[in-house]
Amino acid sequence: MILRKTIPRTIKEKKFQYAGVIILLMLAVMLYVSLSMAITTLEERNVAFKQDYKQETFHWMSSQPLSGAEMSELEKKYDLTLEERSYQDINTDDTTTLRLFNKTEEVNIPYISEGEMPQQLGEVAIAKTFGDKNGISIGDTISIGGTEVMVTGYVFLPDYIYMIEQQTDLLSDPSQFGVGVTTSETLEAVKGTEQHQTLGWNTSNEVPDELRSEVNNRSTLLQFVGHDDNARIEFVESEIEGAGSLITTLPLIILALSLAMVLLLLKRRLELQRKEIGTLMALGYRKSELRRNYLGYAYVIGLTGTILGIIVGAALSLPLSDLYANYFNLPALSRFDFDPMVLVIGFIIPLVLLLILTTFVINRRLKTEPLTLLRPKEISSGKKSWFEKLPWFNKGGFIRRFRLRLLVRSKARSFYIFLGVMFSTVLLVFGLITFNSMDRLVETTYEDIQTYDYAVHYSSLQTDPTSGGGSPYTMAEVKVEGEKVSLYGVEPDTDFLKLISDGELLNERLNDGAVVSRPFAAIHGVKDGDSITLTNSFNDDEKKVEIAGVADVFIGSSLYLPHEEVNAFLSYPEDAYTSVWQDEKPTQTDNVFLIEDKQKVIDSFESTSGATRNSVIGMSVFAVLIGVIVLTLLTNLIVEENSPSISLFKVMGYHDKEVSKLVLSVYTPIVFVSYFISIPLASVVLEQSMNSLVQQTGFIFPTDVAWWMVVIGFVVIGLTYWMSLALSKRKLKNVSLEEALKKQQD
Repeated sequence: MILRKTIPRTIKEKKFQYAGVIILLMLAVMLYVSLSMAITTLEERNVAFKQDYKQETFHWMSSQPLSGAEMSELEKKYDLTLEERSYQDINTDDTTTLRLFNKTEEVNIPYISEGEMPQQLGEVAIAKTFGDKNGISIGDTISIGGTEVMVTGYVFLPDYIYMIEQQTDLLSDPSQFGVGVTTSETLEAVKGTEQHQTLGWNTSNEVPDELRSEVNNRSTLLQFVGHDDNARIEFVESEIEGAGSLITTLPLIILALSLAMVLLLLKRRLELQRKEIGTLMALGYRKSELRRNYLGYAYVIGLTGTILGIIVGAALSLPLSDLYANYFNLPALSRFDFDPMVLVIGFIIPLVLLLILTTFVINRRLKTEPLTLLRPKEISSGKKSWFEKLPWFNKGGFIRRFRLRLLVRSKARSFYIFLGVMFSTVLLVFGLITFNSMDRLVETTYEDIQTYDYAVHYSSLQTDPTSGGGSPYTMAEVKVEGEKVSLYGVEPDTDFLKLISDGELLNERLNDGAVVSRPFAAIHGVKDGDSITLTNSFNDDEKKVEIAGVADVFIGSSLYLPHEEVNAFLSYPEDAYTSVWQDEKPTQTDNVFLIEDKQKVIDSFESTSGATRNSVIGMSVFAVLIGVIVLTLLTNLIVEENSPSISLFKVMGYHDKEVSKLVLSVYTPIVFVSYFISIPLASVVLEQSMNSLVQQTGFIFPTDVAWWMVVIGFVVIGLTYWMSLALSKRKLKNVSLEEALKKQQD
């Protein structure tokens, strides 16, 4: 039909506007497709690795390993597969630790991605990310614990998907910690303290209810960790779960913005061509023919945007999948897990929504009679809104009154500008809060609260007085409402742990009740004055305590009580302790189960801050891009709609700057009102998101907004708005003086 020839001509004339909405639609589809496919690939690899290589259901460490007969008895009784595994932590240099395991055959079976499994004395396989970060390749010879060994391959372990040294660590840093596999002979030859753990697996992937108590009765448990509580396993599960909301929420918001822009463009096109539509209808064109013609704009935008989004998203999913795999130390068991439904949804949903909404807009215009369309549009009655009736509204000069009237009578434009700025601001503030939270989390948790340098955990209860000025404490695992919690029995006057909340020291409150961490309070929904019941994990004894305060401990669901009170609850001797905080560097001995070096944790955070900064920069660029596109499209439409008024102002002698101030800059208050409203909104949304994931991740970010974030955000949003105005002013300058005369002729 001849009408279809107008579509490419119109798009060519308004190429900037149509290119903008196509880019918005492409970004929405691209984000959905790339994130969905990357997460699908991550999930498929995780499931395959877990099942094929028998990821542990649980593991424990006890003061004395169980005998073979006891292991066989437990296997039969609880239908389990149990296997002993030994390991050593070896310092390859002053800051780097390699955890070497002996090869297992039935649980946590190692996967060799490149090279070969170690077969004889002096051979090891290491994690690829650890090798890459430390410049170690297959075939290299390295020195570990005074023994020269050769690297024969790269290995992945099912229980070290998130490769962290301690369960309480937040970030994985392969440059400082890695894992490896070697032969039992090599492990024995290496100089160091060997640790032993028992791995358990069953087909139901559930920990038997009585198993923990029974093992503890046979040999005192030092550690019992189910897969649900294992951060090295659970963190990837939490990432997959948390990414689900991001996959849908962010693309849907951008999709909504792009649909709104398309509808505005189409509505404007129908308004400009009302007489042409009336003429065509009078000549005999059916409404269905006209509808198909104007739906052509939606088809061009929808097909171009979705197809480009799918292509770019699918291509982007490959490096994203590899990035996830490297971060989580997952082997590439499959290169690309293609999910056709992602492509179908990414193509069908945006296109269908676009066609439905544009059909609705077109039908509203086509309901008008041809004669009505041929007549000049009726002049508005000029009925004032309640806002315009306010006494101060009509005060001041013409410029002020014109700007206010234009602002009040352009509610839809103001609303879209408000939403566009809000979306950009929320993304920007998200990034800034995340960046600041990492620094504050380190400073508060590891410098202000945990003032010790080392934490020494023993393999059995200690009663001897500590030496070197250390502070003994008891640490145990208890249950609160069925959830496992780390219980600390501490001396209220200790100098090695300062439980603070907004600068207030809470240690003295330990005599009145329990002080809990921020994650504990978020998971259980408790605050000062509430009561909770502790359950001993071994004998089901219960103890009711009152919450005396919530400390700014952002990592781990933990609870603090006086040392003597905890020992009494656990039936330990009054002066017993399991661990010691101290400043002196401890020596690894046979009765030392674990040594925590706080400085290594801080260094890990600092070494990974570069990636955080890059993510913040990327999010900021994305926010600015969205803001520029949305604001420029809207300001362009404003210029187009007000071209007769702009032309008339020019005829009257107004300069371009004055006209711009009258027509374009009128929305400046909306931009900055939206910005300042969005700041607390972003903080609240991020806080709610963190609270919803804290049970899976075990940590929570502080979401306070600092003054420098407000300043940086203000500058970025201001520059974004200035860029959109600068682009639209070029269009304003091109409005000719004849536009006003043309309008009068119409």
